[in-house]
Amino acid sequence: MKIPWNRTVALAAVLALAACGKKGSAPEEEPPTPSARTPWVKARSSEGVPLLEAPAQVLPSPEGQAAVVPPYRARILKILVRSGQNVKKGQALVEVVMPEVSTAAGAYAAATTRVDAYGRRKAQLDALKKDGLVRLADVLEAETKLAEAQADQQSAAAALRSAQIEPSEAADIVAGRKPVVLRSPIAGMVTAIGAGVGDSREPGGEPLVRVSGEGDSRVEARFARPVDPRNASYEFIASGGAHHHLTFVARAPMIDPRDGTIAVWLVPDAGTKLQPGLTGRVVVSLPGAAGASVVPSRAIGLEEGKPYVVVRRDGKPQKVQVDVFATSGAEALVTGVAVDEEVAADAALAEAP
Repeated sequence: MKIPWNRTVALAAVLALAACGKKGSAPEEEPPTPSARTPWVKARSSEGVPLLEAPAQVLPSPEGQAAVVPPYRARILKILVRSGQNVKKGQALVEVVMPEVSTAAGAYAAATTRVDAYGRRKAQLDALKKDGLVRLADVLEAETKLAEAQADQQSAAAALRSAQIEPSEAADIVAGRKPVVLRSPIAGMVTAIGAGVGDSREPGGEPLVRVSGEGDSRVEARFARPVDPRNASYEFIASGGAHHHLTFVARAPMIDPRDGTIAVWLVPDAGTKLQPGLTGRVVVSLPGAAGASVVPSRAIGLEEGKPYVVVRRDGKPQKVQVDVFATSGAEALVTGVAVDEEVAADAALAEAP
């Protein structure tokens, strides 16, 4: 049977292409080597590396906050200040009527009169005693009455001082020449007034006036895990972007069961005033230490409970035991690996003898 010429040419072309395909086919790709399963990265210097950060807030200074509350039952006669007004320490804020204070002022004035009288009587008896012209019983009686009057005077004075009133003012209070006032214990600004004229307040109730002043700033940060203060550097980055260096003060001895955080307290440099209530974050950095470097957290593996990383030395991967100084979510500070030495980014995917 005779095959047409055009079919002969087509068949020859097909056979030629098949032969070329067998000769020119690329070899199958070899599986990746174990070290190719994870990228290799260089260990970095630990100088200034921020390994921890936590939300933080500037706490109000105890010396810079005052709540003025009457120590006894009181009725308000006059409010002498307004919100936003600057006041001095000891300045009168509220004029009140406190029956217990009026009673104490009267008791102090009466006791003072008795102390003066018994004091003069005792001095006279002591002079007569030298000449033997007085009985010992009379001297002892005078001393007893003087001691009782002094005790009453001291008790009344203590009641007055608890209301920030000096005993020397008792006579003027009794005579009506001086009102009973509540004074500011600190210098600052009146931030709130919580009462009106005619209101009555019991001791321990809501403050009549609140005063805020300046005081030493302190920052409270809440870390998700323990913080080691050794050789660490702390910086407060306020919500507005300002940076302030901090010094470690103390760390809470226990974890807060409410949120699982650990409170750390820090203070800014001397002369730095931070506004109470200001929020931001505290960043913890570690200075470059001899033999310390930063590697990815996943570069650290465990073998028999000991941490290691896989390094490439002389072109070959090998396990090297390290000491982990600190870790964050992505990085860890270790010793045992030199800066710029190549390590496997993921120890679990690297194989080394």
